[in-house]
Amino acid sequence: MHTFFLLSALLIAGLLGGLGAFVVRMAPSPGRRPVALAVLAAPPAVLGLAVLHLVPRLWPECAPLEGWDRVTSITLLGGIAGVALGALALNVARLILMERLLRGCPPLTHPPSQVCVAALAARFGTRVPDIRVLHINSPLAVSGGLVKPTIVLSSGLVGRLDAREIEAVLAHEVAHLARRDHLTRWLGRLGRDMLVYLPGGWAALRALEADEELGADVRAVGATGRPLAMASALGKLWRDLPAAPALGLSGVPGYGGTTSVRLLEDRLQRLLDGRVTQPRAVLPGRFLAGAGVISIGELAPRLLNASATALPLMCGVRLP
Repeated sequence: MHTFFLLSALLIAGLLGGLGAFVVRMAPSPGRRPVALAVLAAPPAVLGLAVLHLVPRLWPECAPLEGWDRVTSITLLGGIAGVALGALALNVARLILMERLLRGCPPLTHPPSQVCVAALAARFGTRVPDIRVLHINSPLAVSGGLVKPTIVLSSGLVGRLDAREIEAVLAHEVAHLARRDHLTRWLGRLGRDMLVYLPGGWAALRALEADEELGADVRAVGATGRPLAMASALGKLWRDLPAAPALGLSGVPGYGGTTSVRLLEDRLQRLLDGRVTQPRAVLPGRFLAGAGVISIGELAPRLLNASATALPLMCGVRLP
């Protein structure tokens, strides 16, 4: 019976993830990051509660784990744990690879850019990042760094843009660093990969990455006051998609965003319409995320308890 209970917990986690994916699409953007993170966190939380029932001290008499039920339950649990550990190893490897990539690029010796980045970092209240260059023809802008915040620009990107457009790109990347988007994105990918077989995580991660790009645009334009410079930079890079990643749309594992043409179009349209200068709708997203966390906290134990009773396990799930 414990095996069926674990399977029912997977079903509940999948249903909650699917419902969360629908909710995250309805949330206003930018401002969906709290909702997307809640959707990514909900399935692991539900499975964590379900796994507690395999702890022997919680089930001393009413539902012993024995026989084929023991074998299949431990096998299923091992599969869930194996995927989660594999996802953790993969994403740690991505993090290490990205750190080595960032630190391996030579510094960009361009004093105007260094002055610009220092001013932007002071405005955003974050550490002054290093600026490094990657000698490839494809346009690329990426930011990250655990030890030292770093921005990497490709030589192909620098050669395509004028001074104001480069300033807009730098403002966008410093905004990412100030918002800790590279860490949020890493956690989001980890949450998706740990339960890659369940729906909802993919949609939530796409919404998270898109929201971070739009949010960085808002902060960058607020700092520079030049939305058309950002739009011009994106427009110049339009012809290079999908062959090469564009600014803020890098496909570098663990840090970059999505190469969705739809997202690029949305960003361009917002910049041209002046919508990036409007106040961000953060309260609705936070309200939805808070309501979702409270609802899941109330609903998940009840569903698990009902599942245990219906199977039947002769006693309810003793969850904290």
